[in-house]
Amino acid sequence: DFRYHLVSIISIFLALAVGIVLGAGPLQSNIGSTLGDQVVSLRNEKQDLNTKLTQSQEQLAAADEYETAITPLLVSGRLTGHGVVLVVLPSAESKLVDTTTTAIADSGAKVRGTVTLSPDWFDPSKATERATAASAAAAELGATTSATGDELLREVLARLAVSEMPVDPTPNRTKALAALSDAGLIDSSVPELAPGDIAVVVSGDYSGTQEAVDSKTKAVVALAQRLQAGSRATVVIGGAPVQAAGQPVTTDAVSAVRSDARASTTISTVDHAREGRGPAVVVLAIEAQLAHHVGHYGTASDAKAIMPQVGQ
Repeated sequence: DFRYHLVSIISIFLALAVGIVLGAGPLQSNIGSTLGDQVVSLRNEKQDLNTKLTQSQEQLAAADEYETAITPLLVSGRLTGHGVVLVVLPSAESKLVDTTTTAIADSGAKVRGTVTLSPDWFDPSKATERATAASAAAAELGATTSATGDELLREVLARLAVSEMPVDPTPNRTKALAALSDAGLIDSSVPELAPGDIAVVVSGDYSGTQEAVDSKTKAVVALAQRLQAGSRATVVIGGAPVQAAGQPVTTDAVSAVRSDARASTTISTVDHAREGRGPAVVVLAIEAQLAHHVGHYGTASDAKAIMPQVGQ
């Protein structure tokens, strides 16, 4: 009834008045002191965390500097007598290419050249252009094969880039390489490419819808497998993929090979090649694979070890 509601309203205002009196009086100093102490504690905790973060970053930088400095000593002479061709995928970091090239040279191997693939190599809308260029290059090589389209393109690149036996550059091989270059599919660091017995595939991140990523992953794995089939060792390297803004899926060639049941048994991978020790691990991974030890090295969850056992 009305009296009940009136009593309720009076009780509410009385409770509010008591709260104001207590808050402005005996509880004010306690609440203010408690909040002040909490603010000071949080500020000190933040400062401690920032100090630890700075120290960790300095330690990581020092570790990278040390690992970079000892790389020439660690890899020296391990790949003497071998030839290496780097196949660089779109969006791969130029710094990673440079540091890997330096480590391979320090290992005693001969860097035959670097072949950088353009985005058109994987663009579904450029399939006709790729098929035309592949046919022209195959004709220059005198290749007799039933392969067509992208399968033929991979076969042509593998014949140009890798061989278990020494192959000298010839005018026809140079024309075949030029056919791919003129079509905008590759960029070769040398006009006359002598194939190596080792291939290093330098990965870059790629992203998009699940369907688009799956399609490119299939093409990347097929290319790596074709290079492995024509070489003594093929190693795929990269760094941890960085999720692309606004894209549902991001991955790279290292993850692509590791996720393939067949490719992962014949092709080694290194997922931390950007780090200070990365180039040395790449050389050790090549050396291990030449000794028939396929491995997946790095710090990702699907890596099997940080690095190969030295001298395994």
